[in-house]
Amino acid sequence: MTSLIQIFRRRAAPGDRFTALVRPHIQLMYRMAYRWTQNQSEAEDLVQDVLARLFPRLEELVALDKPGPWLVKVLYHRYVDLYRRRLNSPVDDSVSWSSDDAFFQGHLLDERNHFHQLELKRALNRALEELDDGWRDVVLLHDVEGYSALEVAEILEINVGTVKSRLHRARKKLKAALQLGTIEGAHAC
Repeated sequence: MTSLIQIFRRRAAPGDRFTALVRPHIQLMYRMAYRWTQNQSEAEDLVQDVLARLFPRLEELVALDKPGPWLVKVLYHRYVDLYRRRLNSPVDDSVSWSSDDAFFQGHLLDERNHFHQLELKRALNRALEELDDGWRDVVLLHDVEGYSALEVAEILEINVGTVKSRLHRARKKLKAALQLGTIEGAHAC
């Protein structure tokens, strides 16, 4: 009986604690990594790299009130570091900016509605790609992921006023790009 009690009194392994803290945020981290890299394997590699670097910092992660924004901030900084390293590399290892629809595919009942939805998503992706990087990051974090302006400012390490002005300008540019008549649709053969 005492051995059974000792088993349950045993402290959780660091891996178990890390998994419990990070698991609720993995999907968010992957979505953001995918939006920044526009590539499934690079997004997975980015998230894996960040998690591997954070594992030794478990106590710091435990002490956080809101680990979600902090994890996205770390992910963003790692993405920027890797992007800069790639730019300075003599090897041409550029990111492929393909329009991979696997991320967006859903189960829609009507095929025409499905096609229309895909066209709208492609148009939105094209419009997002045309935004400046700073504007795109603010829109993705605020409008898509639901972070407040203050949290976005914290993640990107910029002023709240800058976040609000970038958000306003980005929305205005997206609205102009996505107005009726400006979206070119692909036609089936």
